[in-house]
Amino acid sequence: MESIRLLISKQKVPKRSHLVMKIYNIAISWNSKEDSYFAKLVRTICRTKGLSFLWIHDDNIKTILKKLFSSDLRIDILLDTEVTYNDPEDMYSRFCYAVKDRDGIVINDPDNTRVATDKAFMYYKLFDNNILTPYTFIARSWQPKNMRLTKAQRERLGIPFIIKPSQGYGQRGLIRNATGSSYEINKARRFDEKDDFLLQKKITPYFYNGKKGWFRVFRLFDKIIPCWWDDETNRYEHVTKDEFRKHNLKPLSEITIKIAELTSMLWFSTEIAVIKDKSSPQSYVCIDYVNNQCDMTPISQALNGVPDHVVDFTARVMVENAKRLIASRSRYKAKNYELYLG
Repeated sequence: MESIRLLISKQKVPKRSHLVMKIYNIAISWNSKEDSYFAKLVRTICRTKGLSFLWIHDDNIKTILKKLFSSDLRIDILLDTEVTYNDPEDMYSRFCYAVKDRDGIVINDPDNTRVATDKAFMYYKLFDNNILTPYTFIARSWQPKNMRLTKAQRERLGIPFIIKPSQGYGQRGLIRNATGSSYEINKARRFDEKDDFLLQKKITPYFYNGKKGWFRVFRLFDKIIPCWWDDETNRYEHVTKDEFRKHNLKPLSEITIKIAELTSMLWFSTEIAVIKDKSSPQSYVCIDYVNNQCDMTPISQALNGVPDHVVDFTARVMVENAKRLIASRSRYKAKNYELYLG
């Protein structure tokens, strides 16, 4: 018995540091390390609620990814704002899947996001679910480089019309006033020859007492946040309670909730325009379907930023719901939605 004890005592015991996994409750991928109001705000709120926080950017993502793979580190909730899923070399894409594959929760889930941000797919998804969209012709990546529109397609699109990549974001690759020439269309498609492109009828919105009837509506867990948004200046203004009632803007929330249920995206924005003429009541048209990376630059830092109080509200609700998800370890499902109005 004594010899057995002696043998055990001589065995090498791993250092404690190798036995302890570092756990971060909430991480955010946000590449800009300076003047990042939203990321700093999330970090501050996490500290007040006793949650550990990790900031991921280009300088540390490779190191953190290695630690994830070696199980030296775990992330409970990842708030992603950097991923580009259609780029096979994108490091943030690998990072999102690494977190998910190690039982972490990614906002938004990688597989849901890949589908929801494909505009060509979502165009038909919304159409099949009776959500009004502008007439759209889809130029597939495999179609001839010198493709031409038919006379019928030209008539339905009108002049000018919009051209945008299916996997595009941040208005990259967007052509606002296309005239329909073969040269112009195929030049636009060269922005990303592996992507499909949407040729979309241009919408002329209704104006409410000088305000353009164009909106960007955020879904944030069980909150719906409608904002006036100008598609040319990118200027935001929070919809007030009086405006919501006066202009009968309830369809903004109904459409956004329907998209949320179709996609299971927990945080996104959608563009909705209102059209109206003398012969017909106002109609709500979904222009740009699901934007998974919501710009949270505050208006105090940029003229085309989001109202500061909306950014503050978003950070607080984000952390509160992340904390609940960590505690429950269950899939989130909104039971009732609430409007957040100005």
